[in-house]
Amino acid sequence: MAKKKAPTTRKPVPSPRPSRSLPTTRKFGRYDNVVFEFINVTTSLEQRGAVIVRAGEMVIEIPEQDGYWASLIIGKSQGHYFRGGNSIRGPHALKIDARWADLGDVFAGTWQDEDDDLLFRFRLPRAITKVVK
Repeated sequence: MAKKKAPTTRKPVPSPRPSRSLPTTRKFGRYDNVVFEFINVTTSLEQRGAVIVRAGEMVIEIPEQDGYWASLIIGKSQGHYFRGGNSIRGPHALKIDARWADLGDVFAGTWQDEDDDLLFRFRLPRAITKVVK
């Protein structure tokens, strides 16, 4: 009869600590001519704007166009996604809550305003329009 082996003790492998800021390989700067696609059950909309990538935040800037009011969303890093609201104030400003994440070659998330709940996505162009710090 074979002799029983003594149980082996393994040291637990420490799990990596979650990052407090979104790890992004994007270069800091302004990206113009970004196409934003918005969809829900009843709506499919495309708008153009700009994205500014800075340390710990990403800004979405969509000028007034096609009968839609302008939006300026300053998204703060929330771990593995960005979240922000519309910074534009005034009678034509929409209250917006937007959340989005970097999924590799595309950013995708949710966009909730006073009228709609939408999914949205965008890609950054390869070239930076302007370097910012």
